[in-house]
Amino acid sequence: LGDQPAGPGAVVVTYHGPPRDALFIGENTRGRRVAFADNWPERARYWLPVADRPDRKAPVEFAVAAPAGWRVVANGRNEGGTWREASPIPPYTMVLGAGELAVSRHRPLIHGRDTIPIDVWTYPEDSAFADSVPFRAATEIVETMERLVGPFPYEKLALVESTTRYGGMENSSAIFFAERPYVARTMGEGVVRHETAHQWFGDAVTERAWGHLWLSEGFASYFDLVVGAALHGDSVLAAGLRRDAATYFASRVTGRPLVDTAFQDPTALLNANSYQKGAWVLHMLRDEIGDTAFFRGIREYYRTYRDSAVSSAEFQRVMERTAGRDLGWFFRQWLWQPGYPELQARWRSDTARHVRLEVTQVQPDTWGVFRLPRLEIEIVWASGRRERRTVPLEGRDATLQLEGKEAPVALRVDPRGRLLATATVTP
Repeated sequence: LGDQPAGPGAVVVTYHGPPRDALFIGENTRGRRVAFADNWPERARYWLPVADRPDRKAPVEFAVAAPAGWRVVANGRNEGGTWREASPIPPYTMVLGAGELAVSRHRPLIHGRDTIPIDVWTYPEDSAFADSVPFRAATEIVETMERLVGPFPYEKLALVESTTRYGGMENSSAIFFAERPYVARTMGEGVVRHETAHQWFGDAVTERAWGHLWLSEGFASYFDLVVGAALHGDSVLAAGLRRDAATYFASRVTGRPLVDTAFQDPTALLNANSYQKGAWVLHMLRDEIGDTAFFRGIREYYRTYRDSAVSSAEFQRVMERTAGRDLGWFFRQWLWQPGYPELQARWRSDTARHVRLEVTQVQPDTWGVFRLPRLEIEIVWASGRRERRTVPLEGRDATLQLEGKEAPVALRVDPRGRLLATATVTP
């Protein structure tokens, strides 16, 4: 590229040598030589002269010379041997891959006169497995995201088996997936949904600083489940949220806030806060403002900030606008406070008809107190009849008085699992 003419104000950098990191050239698991870039979080600098920050987005093009018999894939469209991505993308998603790769064409997206190809790139031995198992619904996943969020942001989508150190890497228009799950035949659709969702959140709309990584990973984790539910039924979302809650509760980061600016190493943020708690924050926000306002806000957020970089404040402002009310309390406690509500409920029946319920937040003082304006309680009466009531828990304690026509036998807190919280109930 050093021989190319430079435009006004441009800088031409000519360089050579073996990269220390981020551009892997060696043998794959099949024993054949390949080359793949793997830039996240700030490793593009080892082979590209870039301002290696997530908010420094730019168009990119690659002209690659490769051995005979190799195929090359990179960001954007292939135009006469040069791959060009016209949309600005973050440096950590600027990649290329090359090797003896098989390419299968899946049903493309049709946008009026524009066709967006969706192709699966694999080592030849893994092609049949990839097409029939993890990527069977590749086009349907993209179509579902378009329906929920907005147009696919790039001119093509390549889904590539590679040597990335991660399970998947959401490189813009050229997603790289780790090779070992292909070889072991353990790869499923979930990682495809997650990395595809990143094309909208993380790639097109990028976190301005690593402390706001949940805007990428939390969004991809949640829309993995939302898309899965749209394609396969609501149980995908319910089961996924239960797993995410259990993972978060068992993690070592519950004592840290979700927006965490203290970590200097971005890899430390690949944790249950950014992923699992981030997904839950979106789910609780959806429950708080309703489906209509939530998805309208998500679409406006994507439309407004596509091809740019944002912080959590921009997302909050969009959601407040679409909800028509202040949500500062919600974002303040779920993004900036550590932890989650630990609820202790005690109830007693003084007579066969009178029930007194006391709910207390017992989490550590350092986590603060959470506002739960619509805490749901389910009472099971002696006849088996179930009744749900709502308790506004605005502080650390709340009391609810109930009158019934029969004796209560059991009580449940948050029976539908609407909150990222734990609860113990003591008669």
